[in-house]
Amino acid sequence: MSFKRVGAMGAAVGVLALGGPTAPAFAQTVGPPELNPAVTTGSALDTFDYPQKQACMGSSGGGAIEEKPWSQQVLGIDRLHAQGLTGAGMTAAVIDTGVNHHPRLANVQDGQSSINDGRGAQDCDGHGTIVAGIIAAQPDPTGQDAYVGMAPDARVLSIRQSSSLFQDQQTNKTIGNTETMAQAINSAVDEGASVINISQSSCQSIAEASSYGNSGNQMLHNAVRRAYDADVVVVAAAGNVGGQCQKNPTGNPTTAVLPAWFDDYVLTVSSTNRQGAPSEFDVPGPWVDVAAPGEGLIALDPGVGGSGLATQVAEGQNGQMGPIQGTSFAAPYVSGLVLLIKQKHPTLSAEEIMERIKTTALHPGGRDGNNDIVGYGMIDPEAALADVVPAEHGKQPPPKGETHLAADALQRKDLPAIVVAIGGAGAGIAAIVFTAFLINAVRNVRARTHTNSEE
Repeated sequence: MSFKRVGAMGAAVGVLALGGPTAPAFAQTVGPPELNPAVTTGSALDTFDYPQKQACMGSSGGGAIEEKPWSQQVLGIDRLHAQGLTGAGMTAAVIDTGVNHHPRLANVQDGQSSINDGRGAQDCDGHGTIVAGIIAAQPDPTGQDAYVGMAPDARVLSIRQSSSLFQDQQTNKTIGNTETMAQAINSAVDEGASVINISQSSCQSIAEASSYGNSGNQMLHNAVRRAYDADVVVVAAAGNVGGQCQKNPTGNPTTAVLPAWFDDYVLTVSSTNRQGAPSEFDVPGPWVDVAAPGEGLIALDPGVGGSGLATQVAEGQNGQMGPIQGTSFAAPYVSGLVLLIKQKHPTLSAEEIMERIKTTALHPGGRDGNNDIVGYGMIDPEAALADVVPAEHGKQPPPKGETHLAADALQRKDLPAIVVAIGGAGAGIAAIVFTAFLINAVRNVRARTHTNSEE
């Protein structure tokens, strides 16, 4: 395995954490991904009988918010929908904490659950509901607000893979690990997902990443590769600083992040604020591919029984209110874009879609037009949806435009240049006329002189 912007690296083991405002979910320590790439896993999730330690998140009672979210404005979502690109016929698998019922998430399929209740469409944490809304929230039927998902006509397949609220009494581990994540990915592929959104991360030290041990990470590697080979794009959050997720020095990472670590098969997303600057909580790394809005967001009310919108949610075990932010919520904007690309260009492979999104992003400065913080830059949905992007010019002919005659070369009126050109031409003509006049005058003088000498 190789990263596109660094050399070869090893595998990874460590902590599985949600990339948004909830308490982190810890994972079991498991081993490297590259021992046997041919190994695959079944699609059934392991289930856990851990008791629930906290009550499920309740509705905030939020209503409509009139302002159009800045994220929708900067990404031009309304213009995409006006072209008829709404994700119709596409399926987004949300591997997360589940998805609660919300009146603006009308097309949610109840998938599997690691919690031993089989309810993939219940979300005690609220995390997965926010993610699903960013991807597929439908417009407000009353027109009271402008909030809408990237692909409002897409189907959401909710796979409840983790939760911070269910905890083993002896080990204090919470539900969800790299093995169940691998199983969830395989299940999503088997269920016909068009894109898989993973707003979770497993952070480990580079030393752990280079070791050989248990099978969980190997299973995860095999699962993302299987999805890639099936042309299912896996979009993952880059991870937030905190716990075992440490901020990497540029060009010299000390913390590996899964599944982003498997860069060849995963499209990894970091967060930016509304000014376009990288978020302070981003975990940089050579596996970061692109960035998307991840701060100051508006979302569907994620609590049980929620029906409106929210700008803050309860976070952590103390339930303090905080802003909706995190790489968790940047990733689903990219997942929604994948659905729109697939709707418009259904024959593109996972590799081609991933390259489209990276090639058309708003590249940061620097020699290579990318860095470890925002990858190739903020996504540009309209450019990514173009008929042909620069990277594909060698693969298919560009669209034919009008054919102009050579005389059409002067398309712009560059008056100073035209004046200079005309002035130069006029001066040349004047010189020729003056020379002819002078020659003729000399001839006349010589003729008169010759006549006078004869007389």
